[in-house]
Amino acid sequence: MADDGIMNTPLDRWTVRLNLAHPSVPGPNRKAINRPRIDGTTINVERTAKRDSVQKRPSHDRQTLEIDNNSKERSIMLTMVARYRDVISLPLVVLLVSAAFLQVYGRAVPHHRRRGERVGRLENATLTNATLSTMALVGGGELSLEGCKIDHFGPALFELLQRTDCLTLRGGYIPTVTFHSHTLDTLVIDATGLRTFDVAASPAALPYEKLRVLHITRTELDWLSSRFSLFVGLKRLDLSQNQLTHVDLDVLGAMQRLRDLDLSVNRIVRLDASPELQLPGLRNLWVSYNRLRSFGPFPGAFPALDTVRLIGNRWHCGWVDRARADIIRHGITAFGADYDCPGERQGGLCCFNDVPSVEQTTEWTMDVFWSTSKEEPAMIGGDLTLRETNRSTVPIEVRYGDVEIFL
Repeated sequence: MADDGIMNTPLDRWTVRLNLAHPSVPGPNRKAINRPRIDGTTINVERTAKRDSVQKRPSHDRQTLEIDNNSKERSIMLTMVARYRDVISLPLVVLLVSAAFLQVYGRAVPHHRRRGERVGRLENATLTNATLSTMALVGGGELSLEGCKIDHFGPALFELLQRTDCLTLRGGYIPTVTFHSHTLDTLVIDATGLRTFDVAASPAALPYEKLRVLHITRTELDWLSSRFSLFVGLKRLDLSQNQLTHVDLDVLGAMQRLRDLDLSVNRIVRLDASPELQLPGLRNLWVSYNRLRSFGPFPGAFPALDTVRLIGNRWHCGWVDRARADIIRHGITAFGADYDCPGERQGGLCCFNDVPSVEQTTEWTMDVFWSTSKEEPAMIGGDLTLRETNRSTVPIEVRYGDVEIFL
C-alpha cells in the first residue's frame, strides 16, 4: 500500500500538518483557536476563529486604537481651541471695526490734508492773481502755499479758488487775511506773521456754511472779529499759540455744530459769555496755558462737554473748588495736571488765593490819576497814567471808553 511507509514510521516521528484553509487574519472580535484532528498517524491542526466579546485585541489593533484615540483627542482639542479663538477673536474684531468706524465717522472733522486727491504746492513765491489762478487749476482739491508772501490775502484771491476744498497758508509773510469763500471746506493759517483776520460780509449777509475746519496757529493774532459769527458750519476751531488776550464767546454762539475749540497757549485773561450762551455740540475744550483766573461760562454753556484742559493758568482757588465739583457732577474728563506749583495745588491745578477772581475785580490795588472837569474827564498831559502799587505778576486790565488795555 502507498501508506505502508507512513504506517511503519515510529510514533516519535509523528508529522504535524497545519491546515490553514482559512488564513485570513481574525477580525477585531475574533480569536484564533487551534483544533487538532487525527487522521491515522497524521495530526491535522485546523485554525478556526471564534467570536469572543471579552478578548484582548492584537497589539497592532491596540496601536491603531491608541492612534485613533489620540487623533480624536487632538481633534477635540483643536476644535475647542478654535472655538475659544473664535470667541476671543470676535470681540477683538468688533472693537477694531468700531475703532475704524469712529476713526472715519466719529471724529469731529477730517484731517485738513486729504491724501489721495490732487494736491497743488507753491513755495517761496510772491502771490499774484496770475500765479494763484494757475495753481488753483493745477492743484484741484487741495492747495498748499508755503513760504509765500503777500500783504493782503483778500476776497479777490479767494474768488480764484472755486475748485479748491482745502487751503493751507504756512510760513512766509501774510499779515492780513480777509476771508470770503463759500466753497472752502478747510482753511489752515500757520506761522504766516498774521496780525489781522477778518471775515467779509456778503451783500446778502449769507453765513459761511461750507467751512468746517479753521486753524489759525502760531501767529500774532490778538483779537477776534465779531464777524466770526458768520462761520455757522464750523466743527473745529483751532486758535492756539497766538496772542489773544480776551475772547468773547458770544461771537461763537452761532456755531451750533462746533465740536472742538482750542484756545490754548495764548495770553487770555478773560473768557466772557452771556448767561444764555449755549454751544450744544461742543465736546472738547482746551484753554490751557493762558492767564485765566476764572472761567464763568464753564461748564454751563457746554452741556455736551466730554474733555477739558485747564492747566497752566493762574486760577483762583475758590474757582478751582467750584470747577472740580462741576467736573465730577457732569462726568467731564480733565486732562493734564500742574506740578511745581508756586501756590496751592487743588485737584491737579495750581491756584492762588492772592489772585483776584472775576468777582473781585473791583479790588485792584492800583492807582489811576487823572484831572477832571465839569464837562468830561481829561488826562494829564494827554495820557492816562497808571501805576500799579502791588504784585506785578498779576495781569491788569484797564478800560477807557472803547479801549481795553492788558498789562
